[in-house]
Parts: sequence; C-alpha cells; structure tokens
Amino acid sequence: MYYHVIVETNGKDKKGNNKHYYEFDNPDLEEIKELIVIPYKENNEIYIDGAYIKRKDIISLKIKSSERPTVELKAIAQSNVPHNVLAVYTTTNVVHNGRYVTDITKETLKSSGGILNPSSPAQTSSVDKNEVFIVHGRDEHAKIDAARFIESLGLKAIILHEQTNSGKTIIEKIESYTNVGFAIVLYTPCDIGGLENGEQRPRARQNVVFEHGFLIGKLGRSNVCALVKGQVEKPNDISGIAYIPLDDHGAWKMKVAQEMRSAGYNIDLNNITF
Repeated sequence: MYYHVIVETNGKDKKGNNKHYYEFDNPDLEEIKELIVIPYKENNEIYIDGAYIKRKDIISLKIKSSERPTVELKAIAQSNVPHNVLAVYTTTNVVHNGRYVTDITKETLKSSGGILNPSSPAQTSSVDKNEVFIVHGRDEHAKIDAARFIESLGLKAIILHEQTNSGKTIIEKIESYTNVGFAIVLYTPCDIGGLENGEQRPRARQNVVFEHGFLIGKLGRSNVCALVKGQVEKPNDISGIAYIPLDDHGAWKMKVAQEMRSAGYNIDLNNITF
C-alpha cells in the first residue's frame, strides 16, 4: 500500500492561491503518523516536503492511499483520456482525483488517538527554565563537560541515562520530565556506519539520533541543540536544526548559552569560562 499526504496552508503561492505541501508514495503509514498526524493533533509543527509547518498555518490535512504508486496511477489515468482530448495527468492531479486513490484521513486520525477538536486549546504546562536535558553516547568526557557547563550556569543537568530506572524506558523518562524546556544532544563518534558497500563513517549511537528527534518533537527544534564532536555524520534531511561544533577551546559554550537565551533561559554570559 502507498500513502499520500496533502496539506493546505494559509500561505500563498505566486498566483495568490493557498499553498499546498505534498508527500507521495510513502509505504510507511506509521512514519506519516509520527511526523505529521500526531503533531497535527497536538497543535505542534508538522514535517512534510522538507519543511516544518506550524499548526496554526494549516487549513486542511488529507491522507490518501492507493495500491499502486503514483507513476502507475498517472499512466492509468492518462490511458483513460480520449484521443481527441488534450489533457496531461500529473502526480498532484491523480492524488486529488478520488477515482484513483482512497481518502483515509478520518480513519488515520482515529487510529492515532482520536480527532482533534481545533476549537479546544492545547493543554499547556509551565516550563522549568532551571533544568536542561543531556542526551549522550559513550563519550564520558563530552558528557561531563556538558553537565559541568550547565551546572556552572546555575542550572540542573538532567542526564537521562543516570536517572532512576523504575522500569522506565528512556522515552518514558523524557515524558516524565514534562516541564524541562531545553535539551543538549551530544553527537560523538561512538559508532561507525554507512550504506551497504559504501564508505563507513563515524556516527553517533542510533539511540542518540532517535532521542534527538523525539526531543525535537516534544520541545520544538528551537529548544534543542546538538553538540558535534569531530567529523560525525549528521542527519542531513532536516532543516533548521542547530548543530554546534564541540571544539577543544570551549567556544561551543557561548553558542549553547545563546541558544538557551533564545529559548527563554536567564543566562548570564559573564558566568561562562573557557
């Protein structure tokens, strides 16, 4: 099965029409739920077509399915055009046309926990600007440096892997700290990986990359920054993410502090030592 998403926004294209964003031929409905449906329902930003879109800018969301990819649907649609009619089907035409796809918007919203009532305000909670998440791999030195820096600013460093387990997964631990307003993710060369038969490059542990994405979804990308040590491979298909080099001279401290100030933390830059 192939899934297609249409998002209409209040932004305008060159012709003055509402701007649309599309995703076609995604075989993974769960990914669509994670990046689009669930954030949409929770009044958060969604990620589609290489862009983040604020919930307040979305006019409509439609999710459709088909048993064939759009390239085949276009060929079928084109073959049905009479020979004396000049018409060319595009991927967009085919997905908008209910003849070739099935609208599963309602079912998908329901299976993701119910349909959001747009008129009801999202639940909010006060954010604690005295605590900071730290997500790390196997590099103890980088972890300690980051934690000491946070503590030197008079804040509390919450190192997730050091918190009492109580049978909780890392994700459950993150969710239990509902009021933390900022996170630092350490991309250190703890693993090696790459394409099959391709160059193997240093990379962060995969759980670090996953937790980075989870925190972006929870806190918003402006409230998460990644410290990158050396030539570590980074996700390159996500825009607007703050990656700061973890240099040996401590210049990263000023950059992180500035990110935290932008996130609403009360940071005295005079307390930063190099």
